[in-house]
Amino acid sequence: MNVRMSEFNKMSRQKKRSARLLALQFIYANEITSIDQVTFFDDILNISSSINGFEQKAEILSDIDLSSDMALSVLPENFTNKYKIMRSKLDRMESKEIINLINSFQVKLDKYKKNIQKYALELAQASINNKLDLDKEIISRSTNWDSSRITLMDKLILRLVMAEIIFIDHVPPKVSIAEGIEIAKSMSTKDSSAFVNGILDSFYSDWSNDKIGIKV
Repeated sequence: MNVRMSEFNKMSRQKKRSARLLALQFIYANEITSIDQVTFFDDILNISSSINGFEQKAEILSDIDLSSDMALSVLPENFTNKYKIMRSKLDRMESKEIINLINSFQVKLDKYKKNIQKYALELAQASINNKLDLDKEIISRSTNWDSSRITLMDKLILRLVMAEIIFIDHVPPKVSIAEGIEIAKSMSTKDSSAFVNGILDSFYSDWSNDKIGIKV
């Protein structure tokens, strides 16, 4: 699988960051338990679905807070700030007004998430389908690190970035590496970015010299 889809070429850096974070959430969940990928990707950025069937204000607000947490974890800061401003108004509104405002916000979210879910799915599938080979690449480059200190999140970030480098043509490898390091800073431990940087630098050196055995 080598992804060359032109629909992804026009995605902004911000949207690709959201897609990587979304893919990471999925492969983390998939590592822990069996989940349906279609349901996961459909639900995670669909805040308005949480208000379906509810009429009482307390129920609506409670479900909105639960459903928005995962979405906010993958959305850029400007989007989360807009949500927080909107959320601060909801306590003073009646149920019907809340529903209308949430639906209006969802329209903006739907516009933003165009292609994000598709790109996240491509990344997640490339990472999951090749995880044994990717893990071999990680382990072979971790000789100077205590293996017990390699967190699951670090391993998943490395799988994700390596899969993007190998299987997705339109993203420059150094961009993928820089994104992986930034994600490690925000999603893992204080030592993670240095570890991720070291592993990916070694991997990229071998990959650029055709020394990686993973077949496209």
